[in-house]
Amino acid sequence: MEKLLGHEKQRTALAELAVQQRLPSSLLFAGIEGIGKRLAAQELAAQLLCAEQPCGPQGGCGSCKSCVLLRSGNHPDFLSLSFGVDGATVDDLRAALDRLSLKAFMGGRKVAILDSADHITAVGANTLLKSLEEPRPETFFILVVSNPSRLPQTVLSRCQRWFFDRLTPETIRSILTARGEPAAGDAAAILADGTLSGIETVRARADALSEVRSVVEAAFQGDERIVGRAAQEWGSDKEGMRERLAFLRACIRQKLLQSASDPDAASVWAVALQNSLDGEYMGLERHTNPTLVILDVLRSCNRSLAKRYQELPVGSPALAERLQER
Repeated sequence: MEKLLGHEKQRTALAELAVQQRLPSSLLFAGIEGIGKRLAAQELAAQLLCAEQPCGPQGGCGSCKSCVLLRSGNHPDFLSLSFGVDGATVDDLRAALDRLSLKAFMGGRKVAILDSADHITAVGANTLLKSLEEPRPETFFILVVSNPSRLPQTVLSRCQRWFFDRLTPETIRSILTARGEPAAGDAAAILADGTLSGIETVRARADALSEVRSVVEAAFQGDERIVGRAAQEWGSDKEGMRERLAFLRACIRQKLLQSASDPDAASVWAVALQNSLDGEYMGLERHTNPTLVILDVLRSCNRSLAKRYQELPVGSPALAERLQER
């Protein structure tokens, strides 16, 4: 199992509850994709299944028979299902629940991790509900989700919810170093937007990212020619719209993080970041004219607007409301 970094507060609290034998039987780990929720679930599972009594250390001892079996993927009392496209079916879930209803093969606890559980079908959720309502002794369910609202309230109400934040740039740098990739640098750590999957996107689309960064800088300088051309080109690329908007948000966020000592610049990037978030919603969910969305986001990056932004009252209308007025 890959070494988990980050989320220290949640992981420490979970480990302490396990040691104190106060851990609920059903847990829900929620947060965006690519931040290590599943690794946190695996770490907790290793602790619960560890042969040390009454409970192993955080992540398990690593040397007992149970830890060795879990690491090899052959632990008889550990089940893992992943849902979503081409993932586990309702029949797979039923088979797993039947197995969990049996006595533990190794005489201890049983743990099931249900990854992407927010993609379980309505039938699957109802199938799972009975096991959550009447949990077997020493049996634990960990549901890993990106969007808890997709699950029925009946399932959510049976789980203790734990929320995991985006990874900090410092944590991502530490992960890259642990992987032997310190040369990936600060830019990748920031532009990854708090996720490990973001790092892979940054690597694969380095040219597109570089272009977005240069346009954002031109927008800050007030270069309407470059801004207008970029909005037109990006807006006409329907297939690349989601990626462009994500890169635009990440680049603006990086600028905001780098402007802590410059209040004028910080005010510009703060407004632009909110506008980029609104732009993603308007362009991708509301299908507003993409060229118009990108143009307004880039124009809000202009440093000449700093004083005006600083004078705006809290809660002033942002991009989404402005676009709706047109």
